[in-house]
Amino acid sequence: MIKYMINEIFWSAQGEGAMAGYPSIFIRLAGCSLKCDYCDTKNSWLEGKLLSESEILEKVEIYLKEYPESRIVLTGGEPLEQDLFSLVEKLKKMDLFVSIETNGVNYQKLNIDWWTVSPKDVADFEINDNLKEFVSEIKLVVNPNLTINVIKRIRKIGNNFPIFLQPQFFDTGKYGNTYDLYKKCQRSGIKNILVGFQLHRIYDID
Repeated sequence: MIKYMINEIFWSAQGEGAMAGYPSIFIRLAGCSLKCDYCDTKNSWLEGKLLSESEILEKVEIYLKEYPESRIVLTGGEPLEQDLFSLVEKLKKMDLFVSIETNGVNYQKLNIDWWTVSPKDVADFEINDNLKEFVSEIKLVVNPNLTINVIKRIRKIGNNFPIFLQPQFFDTGKYGNTYDLYKKCQRSGIKNILVGFQLHRIYDID
């Protein structure tokens, strides 16, 4: 019996990126080897419970009965540090839209509809070569290590997907560095750069 270390499973609106606003069932997998000091889900690094596929799918079905238009978001922690092939296949057999949020260090050949990749400074903003062709969007946390040269390097992967610049701290009045970097990107002519936000912080929801 396949089991996964799960931090939590919950329903909410997707709060970030191009999918912001979509009703979503979040499956948050536990564990992450990068452990960024600005992570907003540090409890997911260590806190988790082993759940079987049937237990996970049962929880998904409960939410679907109440919120039938929901999409699936596999997140973490870092979801790709666990083998997700079987779980993803079962979710797809339920005719669900499945997205994943990953730091980009690892890659698995999965039937994913939307790949959100958020490369981190502690990994030198590197993205696994096998993952690059599947990127749907990039999210970059703005801190002193994120420079315009890093953004240019990431943009070379392709122009078709948006790159969202996300404030490191989502407190009123602390967005200035993010907007300044956004302006530099626009003046430099870097394509498809967008200002990011966290919808769930605005609405004060999970």
